[in-house]
Amino acid sequence: MFSLRPAARSASQLSIASRIQVRSFSNALVRSKEAEPLDLTPPEVSKLSTEAFEAPQRLPATHGITVCNLHMRGYLPQQLDFYCDFAQRAAYHLGMPCSGIVRLPTQTSHWTVIRSPFVHKKSQENFERKTHKRLLQIKDTHPDVVQRWLQYLTMNAPAGIGLRATTWEFESPKDKQ
Repeated sequence: MFSLRPAARSASQLSIASRIQVRSFSNALVRSKEAEPLDLTPPEVSKLSTEAFEAPQRLPATHGITVCNLHMRGYLPQQLDFYCDFAQRAAYHLGMPCSGIVRLPTQTSHWTVIRSPFVHKKSQENFERKTHKRLLQIKDTHPDVVQRWLQYLTMNAPAGIGLRATTWEFESPKDKQ
């Protein structure tokens, strides 16, 4: 019978191996000290690289007229929140006032399945699925911009996230005549 463990080494063999590693490491340090000194100051961070770590920016609504409700559904809450953040950033860069993320109630569904089809009726398995929901509201925006935004979101939607958009278009009284 064999084992997959490395062969045991004696204390003298381990100390020789560790001395060789320490010497090679200390020689590398000496060589680096002889060369030019290292610059350890952090590089300047641009605004674009830090923008991803901040909360998404929002534009204030001017009139407060709701133009679009975007309902998102998914089974993974982290993925859903990430995509909501993506949708908010896209709305900001298109100049659309967007509400914050509204967390709608989570829908939980339970079901029971028999493990065996014949005699073992008492042996059953229980399953659960949670559907997480989020809502974003777009206000005071032209319908063409909203359609562009929705098209962009559907093109970049990850697998497992469902979108349902409700849009309203308002017409002025002059258009009726």
